[in-house]
This record gives sequence, structure tokens and C-alpha cells, in this order.
Amino acid sequence: MNGIAAFLGAALLCLGAAAQPAGAEAPQPGADRRIVRLARIEVHPQHLQEYRRLAAEVGRASFREEEGVLTLFSVAEKNHPERIVILEIYRDEAAYRRHVASAHFQRYKQGTLHMVKSLELVDCDPLVPEMLIKPFRP
Repeated sequence: MNGIAAFLGAALLCLGAAAQPAGAEAPQPGADRRIVRLARIEVHPQHLQEYRRLAAEVGRASFREEEGVLTLFSVAEKNHPERIVILEIYRDEAAYRRHVASAHFQRYKQGTLHMVKSLELVDCDPLVPEMLIKPFRP
């Protein structure tokens, strides 16, 4: 496992990274229907700049247009920028299905197929579901 994936995996498991509104009660055991996933992507280096542009475009559109997309946090390894990990959190299975069926996601998916060397989707369970991801603006 590469460094960023290990970091995000540990953060997700140890902190229970899951978005929920401030002040909301912690979900009862078994009641959390969120979809939490790590997408590990390796991009062909010659396509990295264009891939990053398209990934940013779909991420912004998803946040703007899809209420059920709670988190799409993308990072690239400093020493291997072609290795990208995205922490994805969706309100529920229906929100995830709407996301992958959306026009902006389909444009991204079809437009980047030739750019992606490998893709691994890892479903995760938060260990501390009531933990929040705090909004941050530099």
C-alpha cells in the first residue's frame, strides 16, 4: 500500500472520518447507511495534468449539484503525483447510484478511461461514525 493510501486508510479507520451535520445525534449501531470508499487511482504520467483538471471539474460539479455527495477529498502523493487517492462519502446507496449516473460523472469517467493505469475501490466502515470532517478554507 502506498503512503497516501496508508495514511487515508488509517485516518478513516482511526478517526472514523464521516461527514454529518454539526449537532446531529450519533447514529445507532447498524443505522448508518453512508457509503464510505477509498478510490485508489494510478494515472499514466503523460495524462496527469488533464486528469487532474477533469477530476477537479467532476468534484466541484458533484458538490454543487448533488446533495447526497458528502465528501470527495482527493490527494496525490508528493513523490508520485500519478498516485491519487479519493475519500468518497455518500449519504446512502441511492446517493451513490445518482452520482455515478450523473452526466458530469459520466463525462469524467468516459473522458479519463485512457488516462487511468489502475483503479481500486475499497469500501470502508468508519470506526467512530459520529466524528466530523470539519470544513476548511485556507
